[in-house]
Amino acid sequence: MSAMVVLGCVRDEWTFPVPRDAAADIDALDAPSPDLVLADDATDSGATDSGATDSDATEPPACGEGPLTLYRGEGTTLDSAGGQHATATGAVAYVEGRFGQGFSINGPRNYVTIPPSVGNFDGDFTIALWFKTRYWGVMLGRRAGCWNVPPYTGEDFDLTPEGYVAVEVFTSGAAGYFSVHSPPGFNDDAWHHAAMVRRGDVFDLVVDGSSRATHAISGHFVDPTRSPSYLGVGRCTPGAPGSNGTHDNRTWYTGALDEVAFYDRALSPDELAAQARGLCAP
Repeated sequence: MSAMVVLGCVRDEWTFPVPRDAAADIDALDAPSPDLVLADDATDSGATDSGATDSDATEPPACGEGPLTLYRGEGTTLDSAGGQHATATGAVAYVEGRFGQGFSINGPRNYVTIPPSVGNFDGDFTIALWFKTRYWGVMLGRRAGCWNVPPYTGEDFDLTPEGYVAVEVFTSGAAGYFSVHSPPGFNDDAWHHAAMVRRGDVFDLVVDGSSRATHAISGHFVDPTRSPSYLGVGRCTPGAPGSNGTHDNRTWYTGALDEVAFYDRALSPDELAAQARGLCAP
């Protein structure tokens, strides 16, 4: 069973307790989850299926319907799934990605702006991306403002200096703020798949196909301020676009991002596991 890490914290005050044995936690999380086993992970457990064939045993699961909006970073900021095209600011470049090319976003004043119409969900959703870095920073952010300004609805999808994948969530609900994070160590200069998933009244942070944190969620994600989303920066980053002059300890992202996808449905555990193994591209 995958380990679950849940964090509740005071808004904008980030503390990430290090597990007593972080390496053991990561090893345990990387172990195959029994309810997320794909066909080519199957072992001889003694069960038989008279109708099964060799081709059945290696057939990947159905990947499901694609995203509403997809930014692949194939030398452009165009939306590959619809017409919600993004724009690049600063020295955003393109490097070898998880699939084809991806975005290279390296530090202050370099970011991608995604239109305000993207990411407004009144029900289930999935926001997923691939990242690769030795550093940290805000991978994806959307909120109206930082301190002393109502954030309305949105998220900060961060990687911390310790390599925690951390999400701060704002919804329209009465209990519309919470934060969750993964174990540390994901800033190892390898590609990782991360997804935030809402399924009914449950929110999951899924990294590399395994659920790393969960939290109750209520309200919707429709932003009345029509704030854009950003790749590589968030509103609480010093010098961020649209900043009201307040900030916290978040920083500009330095690294690669790829296949940034927005779905108006909750991807299944099997789909997320398959995506993390490269069997299903968005």
